[in-house]
Amino acid sequence: MHFLRTLSLTLVFSIITALAVNAQQNQGATLGGYGELHYNDVTYNENGENTPGNLDFHRFILYAGYNFNDWISFRSELEIEHTLLEAEDGGAEGGEVALEQAYVDLRFQRELGLRAGLMLVPVGIVNPTHEPPTFNGVERPNVEKYLIPSTWRESGIGIYGSTESGLSYNLYAMAGLAPNEVNGDEGIREARQAGFESSTANIALTGRLDYRLGLNTSIGASYFFSQMSSEIEDGNAESISSLDGATFNLIEGHIIYQKNRFEARGLIVYSGLSKAEELNLVFGNNAGKSQLGGYAELAYDIMPFFMPETSQKLKAFGRYETYDTQFTTVQIPDNPENSRMDYTFGLTYKPASQVAFKADYQLMQSSGDKNIHQLNLGVGYNF
Repeated sequence: MHFLRTLSLTLVFSIITALAVNAQQNQGATLGGYGELHYNDVTYNENGENTPGNLDFHRFILYAGYNFNDWISFRSELEIEHTLLEAEDGGAEGGEVALEQAYVDLRFQRELGLRAGLMLVPVGIVNPTHEPPTFNGVERPNVEKYLIPSTWRESGIGIYGSTESGLSYNLYAMAGLAPNEVNGDEGIREARQAGFESSTANIALTGRLDYRLGLNTSIGASYFFSQMSSEIEDGNAESISSLDGATFNLIEGHIIYQKNRFEARGLIVYSGLSKAEELNLVFGNNAGKSQLGGYAELAYDIMPFFMPETSQKLKAFGRYETYDTQFTTVQIPDNPENSRMDYTFGLTYKPASQVAFKADYQLMQSSGDKNIHQLNLGVGYNF
């Protein structure tokens, strides 16, 4: 059944895309997409494991949109991860085919719009804007993988807008998280419902504010709240009496500074799970009571040293990350492997603004035994 759903979804989106191409010239339709190929090679592992590198076309996304008039539009993205989904013995193996976004947008005026459908959760730097040429490094920051589980999307409805002063906002009501899928190793990453028959037994509210300080600096903060009182499995919900009133709260702040050839990014995120002890007694997932992490990244365009008149870019960058999915615990062991530090150094070459060739080297460590060195190469695009 899962494979048939996936096949049906793919066929429907193919039809939509074909119609969009035919209508693009004169009826307000748009077509686009992005994708990225990765090469990952662990060059050193403290535990002695030695595995060959692998090539993976990690993501292929098609974008289709339609402008019904000057204030009503539709936006959608269909994602294929890891190139294929394979049917075998009635099941499906391989990657994933999934809707990443699909929503109707009513822009009443600059200061107020409404969106309804499957939307990105407006938290962090990478989750709202995650096309490969928009960030440094072959892989997305791990803070925005485990603590802010990019790509994080959910069905819901909400408002957004911006002002002439440089302030923008989002405020959405969405389906919430599945407490039975929260765990000590990956936090809430597996607790996302992702719009697949999402139960509304646990309701979520999320909001975001961004403010542009002149031409060079933007700062922002976001908040996510979810009820956690009902177990959710494949859209089916069951209220758990011991979790009555349980909640998850996440708060995040970020800053981006850009001037001439220099760029700096910083982000910090904290989240807390009430009734963590009761949740772990019910599900045995060793979930942390709180999670904490952040990263700082510096980048500088060195291309003018070699080609002063070119519009191409060659960014040298470094990023430090620290994150702990068991920052505090209650009545469970605090696993030192979940307190992690990553150091990433590399280059991003952009022959055009929407194409990026990337190379970086990562040192990934923990407070326990983890010590991995990894070489990453990649190419990404968006259009």
